[in-house]
Amino acid sequence: MGRLKQIFSALDNEYRLKIIKLCSNKIYTVTELSKLLKLNYSITVEYTSMLEKVGLLQKTRNEDRTASVKSLIRINSNGEIKRI
Repeated sequence: MGRLKQIFSALDNEYRLKIIKLCSNKIYTVTELSKLLKLNYSITVEYTSMLEKVGLLQKTRNEDRTASVKSLIRINSNGEIKRI
């Protein structure tokens, strides 16, 4: 139950849902997400880390020390969640 609670908690935020939606179609850096969502960089790092911790995102460190983010799930317009 603990893991399920963590997943639902991670999804209980409009910006974290937007991050998943954006990253299910394209790989973004954390900086790009921060600018797109008009969020502070450190908050974007926190949100992406939370989503990665529960297995919904994957972050990869690039050669230039930036982090690329891709979603491991897709949320359809009707709310259906699919693993990708």
